[in-house]
Amino acid sequence: LNFQHYLWKEQLGYLIHPCIPQDQDQEGGLKIADVGTGTGVWLLDVAKKLPSAQCHGFDIDTSHVPGPKWLPPNMSVEKLDAFADEIPSELIGVYDVVHVGVFVLVVRNNDPGKLVRNLFRMLSTSSPLCAAAAAAAAKPRGRIIFMKIWEDSLGPKGWIESLPDIFSRYGMEESRLERVKMPEAYAKYDNDKSLSTFEDFSHAVLDAREKGEGALLRELVDRAHEECYQIDCCTQVDMIVATAKKPG
Repeated sequence: LNFQHYLWKEQLGYLIHPCIPQDQDQEGGLKIADVGTGTGVWLLDVAKKLPSAQCHGFDIDTSHVPGPKWLPPNMSVEKLDAFADEIPSELIGVYDVVHVGVFVLVVRNNDPGKLVRNLFRMLSTSSPLCAAAAAAAAKPRGRIIFMKIWEDSLGPKGWIESLPDIFSRYGMEESRLERVKMPEAYAKYDNDKSLSTFEDFSHAVLDAREKGEGALLRELVDRAHEECYQIDCCTQVDMIVATAKKPG
């Protein structure tokens, strides 16, 4: 995940989507939630870049994030099930920006509706950023969901192209989908990362099924590594970036 983060920064050309305000002089700073924070590496980068921002990471398993003594003072992490029927009341209507990444493997039944609903509820219901920024720029500002999706992933993913409709269903506006290709100079590195991801998946998920699927996938990964270097080829994985704004 950490290696993937730095590759994705090169692929996207930014850490924070350009439609998101990064004003350092706003009172109290931006309130940013990173849902499914993983190792916390994206949020750590954001906390360093925006020292006045309040950066809160959420994950169902926070054991992969460095302990509090290693984190900057404007960053914290706590447990949250993003697919829960209800989220804690203290998280509702709080954040100017809600960021989500790498959820494509955990969306169930090809339907991210419950996830989007919870993200929408976390967005601020009254943000001083909107009025100040609306006159200054044509791009959407304030109360924004920012999703990064690795398209070439295991499992069904028809919901990705439907995200604008799903956002609209929950009352969001100015939804956009952008497809971003990996620069060719980094494609081989990304290919190695992808194959390593499949190997990790074989250990973490498939071995638990005790059907031999994990060993089979690792054999295929080894063969793919060898073939890629023998004939000098690689996969190129597109990134889908989705953004939407809460009205008001």
